[in-house]
Amino acid sequence: MRIGRMFVITFAFFFMLWGFSAFSISQSEEVQQIDAEIQELELMKKGYESRALRHENQAEYLQFDQRAVLETRRHLQIAEEERGKAAFVQEQIDQLKEKKRRIVIPFARNKFIN
Repeated sequence: MRIGRMFVITFAFFFMLWGFSAFSISQSEEVQQIDAEIQELELMKKGYESRALRHENQAEYLQFDQRAVLETRRHLQIAEEERGKAAFVQEQIDQLKEKKRRIVIPFARNKFIN
């Protein structure tokens, strides 16, 4: 009778540990996916910022040419649009970082408290 009770307790404890480890694995996979998305968005943001800088430089070059006023304005407008896209991507990055923080911090607290 005593061996049966120990077996049940050990078996129940095993399933509890198994459940916790499965939960942490799924959390880890989600964090890795978020990190991958953040890296992809960071690259996208760098591309937008570099295109904006290129158009701003072109506009600065053309600003002294009286015949290229429209082209200068076009380059400045494109640069502004690219900066807006970069700002939008940064907002998405911030949202993903906040989501990651909400996943990681409660899990870390539970892990170190127990």
